[in-house]
Amino acid sequence: MKDMHKVTRALTDIVWQFGPKGINGECCQDLSLPEFRALQKIAETPSCNVQEIGLHLGFTKSGATRVVGRLDKKGCISKQKSPEDARICCLFTTEKGQNILASVATQYAEQLTVALGKIEKNKDDIQKSILALAKVL
Repeated sequence: MKDMHKVTRALTDIVWQFGPKGINGECCQDLSLPEFRALQKIAETPSCNVQEIGLHLGFTKSGATRVVGRLDKKGCISKQKSPEDARICCLFTTEKGQNILASVATQYAEQLTVALGKIEKNKDDIQKSILALAKVL
């Protein structure tokens, strides 16, 4: 069990480096971490709606609505009424939103490549394990 405490501490350190602290003390250009994660979800989910954002972030619908509103105000997403149900607002990334996602993904990939380059053994196993852990969480 003692080793599991070390693992949880290590995960906390990793999350800090790739989370709200971000690269050089900044997360995701001018987006907060919840805004960035919502933008990722919108980009990968066709006709994404506010409820899906709330479920993804673990926020109430009201909290998700505020995050979506900020993304809209920053020009990262657009909203359109669902053709099937006018009560549902579908969310789409704008070119600005797509550029932010691409830029941050590149920066994080470079940072992770450098970090993994400092590990001499089992790099592929580490990458696979991280991906497997993310899937079960």
